[in-house]
Amino acid sequence: MANVFDYLDWRGDLSFRHSPFNDVDNIIFSIIAYYPFDGIVGGGFGRACVPLPEAAKKLYQAAKDDEALQRLFTFGRRHLDFLLRLAGVPRYSGCRLCGYVNKVDVESEMQFAAITVMIPDTPAYVSFRGTDTAIIGWKEDFNMILNDTIPAQIEAAAYLNTAAKHIRGKINSGGHSKGGNLAVYAAAFCGRSVQRRIKNVYSNDAPGFNKKIVSSDQYKNIEKKICCYIPESSVVGLLFEYTKDYKVVKSSETGIMQHDPFSWEITGKDMVYIEAVSKGSIFVNKTLMQWLESMDRKTRAVFVETLFTVLDKANIKSVHDFTGNALKNTVMLVKSLVNVDNESKNMLFKTFLVLFKIAKQNAPQFIDVKMPFQKSDIQPVGNDTI
Repeated sequence: MANVFDYLDWRGDLSFRHSPFNDVDNIIFSIIAYYPFDGIVGGGFGRACVPLPEAAKKLYQAAKDDEALQRLFTFGRRHLDFLLRLAGVPRYSGCRLCGYVNKVDVESEMQFAAITVMIPDTPAYVSFRGTDTAIIGWKEDFNMILNDTIPAQIEAAAYLNTAAKHIRGKINSGGHSKGGNLAVYAAAFCGRSVQRRIKNVYSNDAPGFNKKIVSSDQYKNIEKKICCYIPESSVVGLLFEYTKDYKVVKSSETGIMQHDPFSWEITGKDMVYIEAVSKGSIFVNKTLMQWLESMDRKTRAVFVETLFTVLDKANIKSVHDFTGNALKNTVMLVKSLVNVDNESKNMLFKTFLVLFKIAKQNAPQFIDVKMPFQKSDIQPVGNDTI
C-alpha cells in the first residue's frame, strides 16, 4: 500500500504554490522532529536557518555508517532512508530548518525536542518530537497519569512563544505521539497574541489531556483548530480526554505497530480514511482505563516509580536495550527485582495481575470487527480520577 514514500514520488515535484500544504505534509514535518539534528541545525532563527536538503544530506552521511547514531532513529532503517529521499524532493527544496532544541533532563524526568520548518508560500510548521528511544522519555509519558502537566509541555509553550517572534503571519504546529500532545498544549497555553496567529494544530495519534485541561478557556480557544488523526487500532491516540472530531487512518500494519506514521496509507495528497477504529482498539482503551481507575494516585505513583527503578537497576536506558539478547535482558530484570523492597515488589506484581484480570473480563465483549463510535463513548481517564 502507498505511504509517505510514495507521496514523495507522486507530489514531490509540485511546489507549495502549485499544490498547497496538506495533511500528508503535516505527517512528514511531524516525522522531521524525530531526527537528531544536533550539530547540524542550531537553536537560532533567521539567518541561522539551514536548507532542509542540506541538513538531510549531512545527517544521512553522518548516520549511514554509524550504528550508534542510527539507534537514535525512532523508526529504524525506513527513517534513515526517508531522510535521503527528502533531500532530493523539489517540493521541500525551499524549506529551511531552524530553532532545533533537544533537551533531556534526568532530574526533572523530561525529554523535549522541537524544530521549526520555514516553508515557501506557506505558514511555518512548528514541529514537536514524540517519545524517542530514551527510557527517560517513557518515564515522562507515564508521569502524564500522575500530574496535570509535565515539564515537556511547559517547554513546548515556551518554545512556541519564542519561535513565533521569528515567524511572520500564520503558524501551523503539530507532532506525532507525545509530540502532538505538546503541540496542542503549546497552542492552548502560549501567549494570546501567538494563539491568534495559529492556523491549525496537528495531532497525529497523540494522547489527550485530563478534564481540567480540556475544560479550560485556553484549550477551548484552540479546540476548533485541532486536526486529529488516529489509526484504526489506535492505543495512544485514545488515551485521556480529547477532541471528538478526528479522522481514522488506514494502516498497513496491525495492532500497536499502527502507531508508526510510515505505515499510514496515502492516496494522492491525502491519507486513506476509514469509518471507525477497531473493537480491539476500544478493548485496549477500556482495559487501560479500568486498570488506571483501579489505583488511587499514591498507588499509581509507587507503581510508576517502582517500574522505572527496576529498569534503571537493570541498566536499561533505551528501548534498544530490550532488543538483542532477550535472555540476558530477562536475567538483568530479574536480578534488579531482587534489590527492590518487598512492599514495592508485591505492589508491582499485584498491579499487573489486576491488569491481566481486567483484560480477561473484557475480552469476551470484543471480537475482531469494526464498531462505529464517537470518542465520547469511551470514558476518558484524566488526572481528576487519579
